[in-house]
Amino acid sequence: METRDYLSSVPRISLGIHPTPLHPMEHMERVLRRPGIWIKRDDLTGLGPGGNKTRNLEFLLAQCLDQHCDLVVVSGPPQSNLCALTAAACARLGLECEVVVNGECPDQLTGNLLLNQLLGARVHYMGRVSQAERNRQAEELVMRLRARGRRPYIIENGGTTGLGALGYVSAIPELVRQCRELNLGPLTIYAPVGNGGVAAGLALGNWLYGMPFRIVAVSVEHDRERAERAIQETMAASAAILDCPAPPNLEQLCRLTDEFRGDGWGVPTQESEAAVLMLARLEGILSDHVYTSKVLACMVEELRRGAENGSVCFLHTGGVGSLYAQAEKT
Repeated sequence: METRDYLSSVPRISLGIHPTPLHPMEHMERVLRRPGIWIKRDDLTGLGPGGNKTRNLEFLLAQCLDQHCDLVVVSGPPQSNLCALTAAACARLGLECEVVVNGECPDQLTGNLLLNQLLGARVHYMGRVSQAERNRQAEELVMRLRARGRRPYIIENGGTTGLGALGYVSAIPELVRQCRELNLGPLTIYAPVGNGGVAAGLALGNWLYGMPFRIVAVSVEHDRERAERAIQETMAASAAILDCPAPPNLEQLCRLTDEFRGDGWGVPTQESEAAVLMLARLEGILSDHVYTSKVLACMVEELRRGAENGSVCFLHTGGVGSLYAQAEKT
């Protein structure tokens, strides 16, 4: 079953530059003394600071336009990559963007907070409240906007919905074509799990496309049980949208590990900090301290253990915007 047969019926707009590059990390190969180490550059999507959420937004904002909305509400922590990318997408589409942040307004804007301002988003600082309270405040903002005659579209759950996850369902045939062009054999893809949208899309797409890849899903936030539940629920929602057969259980589709999550999202580990420096100083590629770097840390450690024999691929999902608010941690 080819994913494009299912995706062709789902509205999508073009926001990113696809395919994103797939290339070897030759210096890392020399240091780790093994060939076949690749990187998929979803940090180079061509929108704002780049990153994985560009793929989600192509489906989410297509729905926004189909519903004739004139404004987008998105929420996240202060250094949310989703918020900055949504602001960039709204700028391109001529939509207003309202960002709800569970944090204080700093004296000096850095990282993605600075990008939000540069991209013209209106940012609402809720103070040090919980994620649940932040989401409630975002919903209240939507109701106020509707009362004023506006037509807001709200991006929920960090863009990790059944619709948003289709972005990474569509990434599988893209990777298949690239591997064919590069004459690459079987590939193991290391991908992050936060809310679970990237892994859900990859796992579902890989299954629909005949399992051309092995997938290692690396939790950067939740324990294994919670991460697995989130991925499974999102896969089921995506499958319902595509009207495709229900996918099998997650353990049949990928390997999930929570070994490298540390204290969760937003909290670096010694291994993730080392991975940021390794990628920068060996390959000249920037990552972040808390999300993509944990995936790289997992891949490097497993290669050192000899856990993988064939070619491997680090899916770089961006996060560079937040790096500039974390630079003092290097």
